[in-house]
Amino acid sequence: MSTSVPTVSELVAAARVAVPIIKAEANTSEDHRDLTPAAMAALKGAGLHRVYMPRRFGGYEMDWGAHYLISREVAEACGSTGWLVSLVFSHIMWAARFPAEAQEEFFGASRDPILGTGSAGGGLLTPADGGFVLDGRWGFVSGINHAGGAMVIAKTDPAKLFSHFVLLMPGEYTVENNWDAEGLRATGSHHIKVTKQFVPARRCVSRDDLLGRDPPGSKIHPSYIYKVRPALYQKSWFAGPLLGTANGALKAYLEQTRARVGQLFGESVAEQGTVQVKIGESMAEIDTARLVFDDYCEFLHARGKAGEDIVGDDLLRSRRMVTHAAQSCLSAVDRLSAMMGVTAQSGRNPVQRLYRDCRTVTTHIELNWDHTMMPSGKFALGLKTGDPMVDAPAQSPLMGAATRAILGTQV
Repeated sequence: MSTSVPTVSELVAAARVAVPIIKAEANTSEDHRDLTPAAMAALKGAGLHRVYMPRRFGGYEMDWGAHYLISREVAEACGSTGWLVSLVFSHIMWAARFPAEAQEEFFGASRDPILGTGSAGGGLLTPADGGFVLDGRWGFVSGINHAGGAMVIAKTDPAKLFSHFVLLMPGEYTVENNWDAEGLRATGSHHIKVTKQFVPARRCVSRDDLLGRDPPGSKIHPSYIYKVRPALYQKSWFAGPLLGTANGALKAYLEQTRARVGQLFGESVAEQGTVQVKIGESMAEIDTARLVFDDYCEFLHARGKAGEDIVGDDLLRSRRMVTHAAQSCLSAVDRLSAMMGVTAQSGRNPVQRLYRDCRTVTTHIELNWDHTMMPSGKFALGLKTGDPMVDAPAQSPLMGAATRAILGTQV
């Protein structure tokens, strides 16, 4: 299958056209704890779900970083929608890492497939003739009610770390519809459950094969995005929602503050010097985060296109800079929200909603401060971090053809 491929700039423009619909649907989406059909239709109509879909199956197969530029536009209106555009729509790349037969099955089932993923929780795989029988439950599977399938982790030995990724088709799992969080409310990040479901071997791939370099499915696609070791690339999924919610909150704050007056004396809030200073501080933090995220995505693209692994301090630097930029976004929005007092804490104020979304993104384990910064401190002091990709990548047997999955994620 083939389709005309737009440029990234054209998709960014298409995202901006969809923003009024996304903004209009934001409160209803929050109430439903899922993106509304109208909002999802606007995203699909703009083609945003095809960014990393293989061209072989009707997608755009774009270079890495497109999701960031597009999702930050959407996230200014709704952080949940930005999360789905950046994270969930990017998950389609996982399907392209499965064997060709599994890809034909998945992409052949829907013209507009979206893939939900579940790694919180787990499942048990029992060998069966031609595949496995799967039992399990996974949480936080964002966008699952809009998805055309799910990818989950599972293990063959209950006493060990997960060993496989499993690609599930609709009807093979049950959605529990139990997502209820303070922020990212409209992401529909529900639990799913599987009970004694047979899954053919073609849709069960070992952890090390899927997360290593050159996984089985990458051989049928020309783009490097399906061939890289993905551990560090997936960290960029948070950049667009973070920057978008921060910038959106700033714009909403400025729009309201230009007309605000003090409740007791009727003075212009905009004329207050302390308010002006704090606005400047938040703008500086958002500007800094944008520079970090821009550089990070360009770095990932350059390394991926060159076929180079990201190892040693390059790996640690990327992780700590992104986590630091995430905290800059949160700090900027926290300051703006606090300056509005109870006005930003009640009702349907967009500053409140975008603040909640930004804060919830920063709670993801990939952005945990101690988890990120401690290995950098160890490395700087000459201590072992526990990750071969950092400590001795050149000597690691895992850097060769038999690459392994969890490198770059152990610290």
